[in-house]
Amino acid sequence: MSNPTPAETIAQELRDWIGIEGVADGIIHASVSRENLVSVVKYIRDALGGRFIISVGTDKRELSGCYEVNNIFGLDQDQLFLLLKTSVDAADPHIDSITPLIPGANWAEREVRDMIGVHPVGHPDPRRLVLPDDWPQDVHPLRRDFPYNQRPEPVSDAKPEMRQPPKGCSALPIGPFFPTLEEPAFVNLFVDGEQIVGMDYRGFFNHRGIEKLADATLTYDQVPFLAERICGI
Repeated sequence: MSNPTPAETIAQELRDWIGIEGVADGIIHASVSRENLVSVVKYIRDALGGRFIISVGTDKRELSGCYEVNNIFGLDQDQLFLLLKTSVDAADPHIDSITPLIPGANWAEREVRDMIGVHPVGHPDPRRLVLPDDWPQDVHPLRRDFPYNQRPEPVSDAKPEMRQPPKGCSALPIGPFFPTLEEPAFVNLFVDGEQIVGMDYRGFFNHRGIEKLADATLTYDQVPFLAERICGI
């Protein structure tokens, strides 16, 4: 009898929490309920040495009535990837945040919230990330029912929501500045005398709808042609 592969061993260890959908090309495809997501992610991090790569949100309401959040991990010691899929009821688009466990998930979860509308509950910094400040709150451009050529009416008097400096410190604003060859940015340095003790950042001022355009109308040849010639998504 042959020994189990690393993928089979990991699948066996997680069998009580997740559903294994298959193993192909070095990728373990698995599903987990949103109630068990944080516990499973903690196990992947602590017991398996999993390295978080990215979170990706998808609107699958036309197929299943749900949104889907995929958390992708590298299991470097076993030379495997683990794709952990969680279905989210469209009537209750919330999912527990994994950022308190894995700080590197911060931006990825906020992007899923902005673009798909799945809210990470318990996220330590739930501010808007990708969309401009004058974008309407409940409009999510990567939902399938959002037309690629729609331009929502901007919200008036919008401005970046920046964090306040620690007590006793001052804020030194840098920007917003709009360079030619890279994304606009606004950096707020927190200074205590001559010492920088922290900072806040706001980027992504330009939402050009490129990702939506690629999903809706562009061909495979047109997508890289446009993507490598424009800054911003």
